[in-house]
Amino acid sequence: MKHSSEIRKEFIDFFRQKGHTAVPSAPVVPQADPTLLFVNAGMNQFKDVFLGTGSRDYTRAVNSQKCIRVSGKHNDLEDVGRDTYHHTFFEMLGNWSFGDYFKREAIVWAWELLTELWGLPKDKLYATVYVDDDEAARLWEAETDVGANKIYRYDKDNFWEMGEVGPCGPCSEIHIDLAPGAPDHELAADRLGGINSGSDRYVELWNLVFIDSERRPDGSLAPLKENHIDTGMGFERVLSVLQGSNSNFETDVFRPLIDRIAEVSGQDYKSGEAGLPHRVIADHTRMLTFALTDGVVPANEGRGYVLRRILRRAARFGRELGVREPFIHSLVGKVGDMLGEAYPEIIQRSQHVARMIKAEEEGFGATLDRGIELFEEVAARVKTSGARTISGEDAFKLYDTFGFPLDLTVLMAREKSLAVDQDGFGEQMNRRREQSRADAKFVAGEDISALTAEVDGDTATEFTGYTCLSLDTEVLAADEHSVVLAATPFYAESGGQVADHGTIEGESWRFRVEDVRRAGRLIIHRGQFEHGSFADVSQGAKARAAVDEQRRHDTERNHTATHILHRVLLATLGESATQAGSLVAPDYLRFDFHHYEKIPDEVLLEIEQGVNAEIRADRRVRSSEQSYDEAVAGGALALFSEKYGSTVRVVEVEDFSRELCGGAHVSATGRLGVFVIIQEGSVAAGTRRIEALTGARAAEYLLERSHILGRVERNYSISPAELDKRIAGMLEEQKKIARELAQARKSSSQAGMDDLLAGAVELAGGVRLVARKVEGADMDLLKTMGDSFREKAGTGAALFAAEADGKLLFACAVTDDLATTGRLKAGEVVGRIARIAGGGGGGRPHLATAGGKDVSKLEEALAAFTEIVEELMKA
Repeated sequence: MKHSSEIRKEFIDFFRQKGHTAVPSAPVVPQADPTLLFVNAGMNQFKDVFLGTGSRDYTRAVNSQKCIRVSGKHNDLEDVGRDTYHHTFFEMLGNWSFGDYFKREAIVWAWELLTELWGLPKDKLYATVYVDDDEAARLWEAETDVGANKIYRYDKDNFWEMGEVGPCGPCSEIHIDLAPGAPDHELAADRLGGINSGSDRYVELWNLVFIDSERRPDGSLAPLKENHIDTGMGFERVLSVLQGSNSNFETDVFRPLIDRIAEVSGQDYKSGEAGLPHRVIADHTRMLTFALTDGVVPANEGRGYVLRRILRRAARFGRELGVREPFIHSLVGKVGDMLGEAYPEIIQRSQHVARMIKAEEEGFGATLDRGIELFEEVAARVKTSGARTISGEDAFKLYDTFGFPLDLTVLMAREKSLAVDQDGFGEQMNRRREQSRADAKFVAGEDISALTAEVDGDTATEFTGYTCLSLDTEVLAADEHSVVLAATPFYAESGGQVADHGTIEGESWRFRVEDVRRAGRLIIHRGQFEHGSFADVSQGAKARAAVDEQRRHDTERNHTATHILHRVLLATLGESATQAGSLVAPDYLRFDFHHYEKIPDEVLLEIEQGVNAEIRADRRVRSSEQSYDEAVAGGALALFSEKYGSTVRVVEVEDFSRELCGGAHVSATGRLGVFVIIQEGSVAAGTRRIEALTGARAAEYLLERSHILGRVERNYSISPAELDKRIAGMLEEQKKIARELAQARKSSSQAGMDDLLAGAVELAGGVRLVARKVEGADMDLLKTMGDSFREKAGTGAALFAAEADGKLLFACAVTDDLATTGRLKAGEVVGRIARIAGGGGGGRPHLATAGGKDVSKLEEALAAFTEIVEELMKA
């Protein structure tokens, strides 16, 4: 049986021999494409070529691309582990032609690879073509021996489109009959049980897309200037065929990991439903390993939240195997064993990935069991009521309080034959999602087609800003808020460095540049006309472009500082402290890096001293262009989250650091002057952030704090060395006083509770009610009184209220006998009370709080307490 690494290599070598350039897999994080959370197909990294906004220095390409499909149109999450072939992470084998060969070569080579190199049985292979693609059908019949009776035509299944508009074209798919024994061509042609019917017997192996048209906004098709080929073959699927297994999970890119899961859990793997947890955990661990390796960080939004969802889903399946302690992190090494030869970055960063997963597991593990308990309570309540749907409110509570992703709640509900009100959940999340979509649309940029309509499609803006900050150039296009130049010194925001500001000036107009962005090969200057208007600007007009030099130089200082800081962090904290993100602005720098604990003050000082030592060394800073392979071989640091071309720019701090970087830098480290860290903290599990200053701002910062310390020393006779200890002592004394005060308040409230209960209103069944305004109280005291009431009342409810800062505070307490049976819930009571005063609130059944805006309604609210309780207890 061929090993997976051999099969992958055979595919790439086959096309290399056909004149293709082997292109490394792009990171799973899409570059400059806000329409995608993750790379989900091999063609993603070539999208700009198909759109006509980019080019490559080769016309034929081949690779194995890392892909993730867990959201959006291509969402296979619910099928993972339940069938034999759906995955969140998978590899896509592909070959491409950019205006070079077309249908004939794509078809002939695909057939040659499958039948001659890999020896798949020809009688079990079938070809499909688009319904009116006579050329492809003719080529299959004339150039291969697939057989005319096994070439089928389909409509939508065999037409590929990038989106509602853009490049598209017919496609031809190769399918295989996986059933043992003789092939059944009649069944294969059956639209209900054969190819493209969803049958597990006839499986698509390879899709050959012939991109020859452009879909226009009006729905019409227009021919492209050049035809392209885009093919994709799921590696795990073809691997299962070549290795003779009946499931992708039985191949050597899954089975060793599944065996490791069985070892860790003590639960043997079995096919079918019993093995579902093993398969899901294996799949999710592969996805987590690659996503974290490529720079994705667990978060509460965007792709970071997708990662968190997957990890928590895997953790929950671990519970089904009886594993309650963090364990997923221990599987990362096995993923490296299986796939590290093809993707060495997962071995290089395996310790970092394992630590980050463990931190997430520990954080979620603390709430997972309690969340499962709450889910069980909710599910039992729904079933008892005769309903079949968990409310959106309950689903959102699981998400908001216990971190349960919605799809995890849906999965658990389905196991109990229940549904979830996903629309109701969506209403709770709608505002956040709308904001995320708005941000994505902004990043994607506005429609600039009108602005660039007059610019020749092959024209590119020349960037001169590395060596020249002002120049005479000419205008290519302009509108009310934008100017496009033939050449520009303005740096367009990228790589964490902010855009330059400055001016563009013509004979009768002046434009203030406030932002600069790239749009394909053009650079767009955004801003406002200070004098004249875009009507005064004609194509070809002469203009003077000048960057704000002080702002640029400040930005250069901070950018070079990030390179020095990065190298010092790696030396001080270890090789796992790699960059996770950055912001380089003129007034400060921000540097995110992978690390798992707070940096002690003495280590932070060591880092500052290390950076300043390199500044004092006044090392030369040089840049050069090299091939990507040459640069990496020479020790240049490349970020896995970045996309690099075949030629890259290398920035070198002499005898200290080398990084791939397109940003602007100082000529020598001494120009930074001084470096000072102003803040260090956590931004996500496993990710820390340093904010720092350089140059004049750093000097001003240090001088200001020096004077503050001087005043403290003079006025209070406290030396700077003693300051930390003295403040810590004062804070501890303050905490002690606060504890004593809280105890005194509690004792006072308990002592007075007998008097309050003596005047309580008593309902049928001995239910005692107390409603009282408490002078000068805060919410903590009101809650303390509520606890005292619950201890002494026997059975009943109390409402305590106070005025504070022009608002009303309410705390409602309900004794356990009423709260646990559901006869009366404090949250419902206090919510009704608060609405009287124009407020709201809620909480647990036995103790809940609320606020009110209208202080004049206090007496009315207190008076309504008894009536509201009676009404709720009768319901």
